[in-house]
This record gives sequence, structure tokens and C-alpha cells, in this order.
Amino acid sequence: MWFTLTLEARDGSRCDIRYNPHTSEIDGIDLGPLDERDWLTAPHVSKLTPVGKSHAPKVLKIQLGLSCNYSCSYCSQAHQIGDATLSKLTDVEAFLTNLDSWLKGAPERIELWGGEPFVYWAKLKRLIPALAERFPTARFLIITNGSLLDREKLDLIVKYDIDIGLSHDGPGQRQRGPDPLDDPERRHWIEALLAEREDHVSINTVLTAENHDLDAIKVWFQERLGLDVPISLEGVVNVYDAATLLGAGRLEEADLHSLRRSLFESLATDPKAFGLDKRLRDFIMSLKVRRPIEALGQKCGMDRPEHIAVDLRGNVMTCQNTGAKGEHKIGHVDDFDAIALNTATHFAFRDECMSCPVVQLCKGSCMFLEGEFFKQSCANEFAFNMGIMMAAVWHLTGMVVVGVEGCG
Repeated sequence: MWFTLTLEARDGSRCDIRYNPHTSEIDGIDLGPLDERDWLTAPHVSKLTPVGKSHAPKVLKIQLGLSCNYSCSYCSQAHQIGDATLSKLTDVEAFLTNLDSWLKGAPERIELWGGEPFVYWAKLKRLIPALAERFPTARFLIITNGSLLDREKLDLIVKYDIDIGLSHDGPGQRQRGPDPLDDPERRHWIEALLAEREDHVSINTVLTAENHDLDAIKVWFQERLGLDVPISLEGVVNVYDAATLLGAGRLEEADLHSLRRSLFESLATDPKAFGLDKRLRDFIMSLKVRRPIEALGQKCGMDRPEHIAVDLRGNVMTCQNTGAKGEHKIGHVDDFDAIALNTATHFAFRDECMSCPVVQLCKGSCMFLEGEFFKQSCANEFAFNMGIMMAAVWHLTGMVVVGVEGCG
């Protein structure tokens, strides 16, 4: 499907270029020599076309539970808390003992998830040393709100070289809960984390209806934590429940416009802003290698057989944000070959995705959302990714995208 992009130069002159997100062809921009490749088709998962999981996953996500000491107004897990399994410390031992029965080889990355992972401190203290000994080349990742950090936890983070994503919304933090930076002791340990793990920690912010001015977010963190604080974006809010649909997740047309503009202006000025340089490079790369739409998997990667989310009782879920007592249980490691991801819909089966100019960037939003929740999430993701695409075109041409029109 081709789109006409209208570009405007600094002197006000305009021109049109054509772009096809299905084939990654773009007419009107000189990309230099192309590097066309042979591509494999990504799994197109759906309820009728489920996919299994690999015995040799590259990414192992271990869900400790969905309990949290905060109550984010847009929490992607809130609607799943009742479906999460409860586990005991003895389940950690059983999990570790059983690993060899289904896990072959070493994962490249092991992620420990909550809720808030440090709510499960006793389990983390047992899991991480054992996993690090068994998989010495694996990278570890923990996403945390930072409110429970102390010397003991920081020592474990340092000892096992754990990457940390610190969830904090800056000027929009009230949507998450109390600001740990307002508490002297909690602030002390967050600052210690940033100092001791300088290259292995980032502050991750979610853009919402109330909090999508990137300049304001940047200034807020710089004033409180210093000029070099590593700020990244978790992305724009997706909608998982009615409360989010009516609140933090509902970006009206004016909000969507300002979100798109804010992203473009930040990235046009600094292509590395908010850790989005990877997305910029990925889009530009897609043009240079002519990446076909058939090669794209979902944004989260959990449609891939080599990405797996398990809880401590061996249940396999759609992703780490879902519970294993409900519809998102897709199997158990004791019957590994029967695992079937049949709870998701690849964007190839969504008309709105297949007729979207930013599908190469968005990659379908959340793969299990439906109805009004998906519709609003789609609108939010479109504005977010259009801002990034506009910045990519700016860096390639020095011109601003001022219009997009589909032409079949």
C-alpha cells in the first residue's frame, strides 16, 4: 500500500514523496546503495494459528507475581491481578530443580518481573545467584519503581551486573503513586543506583494524556537528578481496562497532535533523545534493506517462539503482564510441546494495521488487546510512531512531513 507524504522545506516550498510500508520502498529520498536481503516470514499468531515456544529461548521472563506497593492509574497488569498465581519460597527451589527438564541452552537475557519485583525480595535473593551460576553469560534485567531499594538490594544488583529500568513519570508521577524522590531515604538509594550503575540503569517514563511534553519531562528530571540522568521512554500508554480508557489512556485529538509534535521536535533536535535512536535507526534501516511487512513480528516480541514468560510454578503465559489462572495461560513447562500461544492477534489480521503508514514502527501495539481498548491504544501508538517517522524523514531530507495521504 502506497502513501503520499507531503514535505515542507524551511523556505515553505513543498514536495511529495511516496512510501510503501508493506515493501519499505520510498520514492523521492536518496538512501544510497540498498542492501536488499532474503527475509523469513514472522509467525502470524492468532486464535486459529497458535505458535509454540522454543526449548532454547533467547529471552526468559520470570513472573514472580503481580503484587505491587504502588497503584498506577494506567497499570497494564491491574486487570490480571486476580488471575496471577500465588507462589511460595519453596516454589523457587522446585522451579530451579525443574529447569533442566525443559530449558536447553542458555538464555541471552533473563528478566525478573512483578508487579514490583522487590516485593518478592526473598525469592529474588535465591533465584538470581542460582540463575547467574547456571547461565553466566546471560544478562539480567529488573524493572522497578525504585521505592524499595536499599544497600542489600543494590549490592545484589552490582554483584550480578543487573540492568535496571527505573519506572518514573517525572512531572506525571502522581499517576503512578507516591514519588520516591520526595522521600529522603528512598531518594538516597535511587541516587546511589544511578551513581553505581551509571551505564546499566535508565529512568523509564510512560507518556499519558497528562504527561506527554518531552521537554517538560527532560527539565523535570534534570532539575532533580542532574543533567546527565539517563531518561528513556517505555512508550505511550496502552489501554487495558475501562478506568484507563476514561483516564490516563484517553488522549484526545489535541493531545495526540501535541504528543506527535513533541516527539518530532525532540528527535529532530537530538536523534538520541529518550533512548529513541534505536527506533529511528530501525526505521531508516527498514528502508535501506527493504524490509517487507511479512517479516515483522509484534512490538513486544512475545509472539516469537524464542521469547517465553513463565511463573514460578511453571505456567506459561501470553506475557509477563498476564496471570496463569485465566485465559492467558497458554501451557505448562511439564507439557512443553502442548504450549500454544492462542491468546493473541498478529497485526496482519487487523485491517487498521495493514492500512497504516507507521506499521513498520508500531508493529501492532499490544497483541492481545481488542475492541475499544485496542482502538484507543492504536490512536495513541499512531501519534507516537508518526512523531518518530517524521523525525526520521527530517534527518534524511531536512524537511517536515506536513501531510499523509493513502493512495491504495
